[in-house]
Amino acid sequence: MKGKVDEVVMSNKNNRWHYESRIKQIESFAMKVEMGRFDKTEMFEDLFASTIVVKNLSEISLAESFISKQFNIRFKRPQSRNFTHKDSFSFPFDDLRLYVSLKDFDTGELSPYLYEIVFEIQIKTFLQHAWSIATHDLIYKSDKINWAKERIAYQVKAALEHAEVTISGVEELSKITELAKENKDAKKVNQLISMILNHWKPEDLPSDRRRLAQNIIGFIEAIGLSLPEVNEILMIEKQQGRGTLTRNLSPFLIVVQSVFNAKPSKITNYLQNENNRNKQKILITSEMTVPELGEVIENKLIRI
Repeated sequence: MKGKVDEVVMSNKNNRWHYESRIKQIESFAMKVEMGRFDKTEMFEDLFASTIVVKNLSEISLAESFISKQFNIRFKRPQSRNFTHKDSFSFPFDDLRLYVSLKDFDTGELSPYLYEIVFEIQIKTFLQHAWSIATHDLIYKSDKINWAKERIAYQVKAALEHAEVTISGVEELSKITELAKENKDAKKVNQLISMILNHWKPEDLPSDRRRLAQNIIGFIEAIGLSLPEVNEILMIEKQQGRGTLTRNLSPFLIVVQSVFNAKPSKITNYLQNENNRNKQKILITSEMTVPELGEVIENKLIRI
């Protein structure tokens, strides 16, 4: 059964999610049975169990939906997201546990009784999973109860829960007056991103527009061009059938090529100036049309 569950989850889950499963050691399983808290139908729920680890709290519902498509959900704990048995001042383990069984598609692949076995799938975030791994032996595997160690473990859990909630609510938190600010660098990057979007269609840009903007800023600051000057160069280049109409260069290289076309001395002066300590390297590729550069400082240049 473990092999079948592993196959179903691993072949269908989100690639960014982590998955692991285990069969409980006989000694540990026997001790749980000896607790006397299970009837015969519940006894095997903890014999085999698996865990799906997702990015953050917002993906837990996606993982639950994924499980419902692949397995029969018999019940879950906690039963509701909106109600908890926890006190507001306590932080016990309460990650989502789904108690499921295999779906029978009449393939005859497995013995019929295996489709009746209920097992547990935990869904937790990477922070919750990290806490479980780091503190499991401290809490559950000690010869004696150590109040101080357990206290520390649950203090860490409280801190991580705070981090989870903060990450989950970052969009709203970022709008409060005390945080809704930007510094000089952030303002510059945002201005350049706005300029980029005025010249390119979104689908023609890389997904990481922030990195693109930072790369362009590094280039134009090294050669001494302002944002308005770059904006004007791109407009003129487009009017002449070049610039953003170019299809064999990336947006960054289009900016470099456009400067070469409009103000080549800005680049050559930078490449030839030994007194300029800026460490920015300028990328030139074989697809670009580059004027004679003269004697340049080679460690300021990358040729591909």
